[in-house]
Amino acid sequence: MHEIWNTFGGRWYVTLFGTAFAVCAARHLGWRRTIVYAVVAVGIGALAENCSVWIGVPYTKYAFNPSFRGNELYVGDVPLFVPLSYTFSGYFAYAAARLVTSGPWRTRARQSWHEWVIAILFAVWPVWILDPVSRLGGFYLGHIFDYSGGGFWFGLPLLSQVGFAVVTAAVMAVLFWMTRDEPDVAIANPLRHPHLASLVIWHAQWLHMAIAALVVGSRTLGGSAFLMYIPAAGMTVVLWSTLRARPTHELVADRELGTNPSTRRPSATVADTRCTAEPVSRG
Repeated sequence: MHEIWNTFGGRWYVTLFGTAFAVCAARHLGWRRTIVYAVVAVGIGALAENCSVWIGVPYTKYAFNPSFRGNELYVGDVPLFVPLSYTFSGYFAYAAARLVTSGPWRTRARQSWHEWVIAILFAVWPVWILDPVSRLGGFYLGHIFDYSGGGFWFGLPLLSQVGFAVVTAAVMAVLFWMTRDEPDVAIANPLRHPHLASLVIWHAQWLHMAIAALVVGSRTLGGSAFLMYIPAAGMTVVLWSTLRARPTHELVADRELGTNPSTRRPSATVADTRCTAEPVSRG
C-alpha cells in the first residue's frame, strides 16, 4: 500500500497534472479516446524508458535512483510515475500548440505541420529544465536519475533530448490521428477557446520546473528557463495582435465544401487580388 501512496501521493505533481489531463482530454476527445491515448502513451513511455535503462536507446543510458525500488510502483526498471507523465506532457503540448498556431480566434492552424512543429517544441521544452533539476536533486522532486555520460546542458546529453523529441512525436501522433478531421471553428470569445486551459497548464508545467531550479540553487538553469521563454512569448503576443476574428460565414463555407483546414488557402484580400490577377493581353 505504501508503494501506491508514494507513487500517487508522494508524486503529487504527477497526480495533479494527470487529473487535469483527464478532465481536459475527456472534454475534448471523450472518455473512450482519452483512455486509448493514455494506454498507448504509457506503453510507449514505459518501453522507451526501459530500453534506455537497459541498452541506452533512445535517451542514452541512465539509471533511476535505486532507493525508489520497494517504495514506489515500477514498470520493469522504471518508476511508474515516469511513463504516466507521458500522457499529460504529450496532450498539453499538442493542445497548447494548436492554440498558439491557430491564434485565439480559431481552433486549427492553416497548415497541419505548423501544429506538429510547435507541439514537438512544447513537449521537449519543459524537459530541458525538468531533467537537469531531476538529476541535481532537492526540493520535492528528489534525486531521480543519473546519466552514464555527461552533456553540455547541465550534465544532460543532447541525444537524450533528440530521442525524447522522436518518442514524444510518436505519442502525439496518436492525438493528431484521432483529431485529424476536426474542423476549424470560429471562436467568438478567446477566453472560451477549447484549448486555453491546456495552454495555461502547459505554462504551469514549465513554470514550476523553473521555480524548482531556483529553489535547488541552480540559478543559471532557472534564469535560462526564463530567458528562453520571454522571446518566444513576446513573438507570440506580437503575432496574435495582428490576427482578427475570421468571419463565421467563411468557416461555414469551408465545412460545406469539405475543405480540410490543413490544406485550405487563406481567403483573398485586396492585396492578394492585386498579386494574383491575370496579366492583361497586349494583343
